[in-house]
Amino acid sequence: MSMQKHNEIRQTINAIGSAFSELDFDAWLSHFCTPRTVISQGTVFSSSSIEDTREFMGPVFDSLRQRGFSHTRLDTCHVKLLGDTTAMVSTVWTRFGHDDTVIETLGATYLLVSINASWKVAVVTSHRADVLAIEAEG
Repeated sequence: MSMQKHNEIRQTINAIGSAFSELDFDAWLSHFCTPRTVISQGTVFSSSSIEDTREFMGPVFDSLRQRGFSHTRLDTCHVKLLGDTTAMVSTVWTRFGHDDTVIETLGATYLLVSINASWKVAVVTSHRADVLAIEAEG
C-alpha cells in the first residue's frame, strides 16, 4: 500500500499528540469522526455528541493538568493499512510534567477511516505501553 497514506496517517497521529500536548479538547476531537468510540480502563464510551465526549474526557484532561502535565511525546507509531480507507495504528506515548519528569507512559491503538480525503479516528483504546497491537513492519 501507499507510503503516502502511511505518511498522512502519521501526520494525523502527530497532530493528535500536538493537540493533546496543549490539552486542547476541541483540536484533539477534530481528529475523530462521528460517532467516536473510546475504550479505556474497562470502560467503553461511544457517542456522536461533542458535549458527551467532553464530559467523558474532561476528567482525563483535568487530571493531567493537576499532575503538572506539560506535553506528550510519540515514542512508537506502527501503521497497518487495512484497505484504501481504513488503517490501524499502534502507538506508545510518554507524558511529561513541567519539569520534564515522566508522568506516565502508555499505549494507544487507533482505528482510522479516511473520510473526504482526511484520516479520522473512529476508535481509540488505551493500554499498557509494553503491548503493541501491530509490530514494526520489516
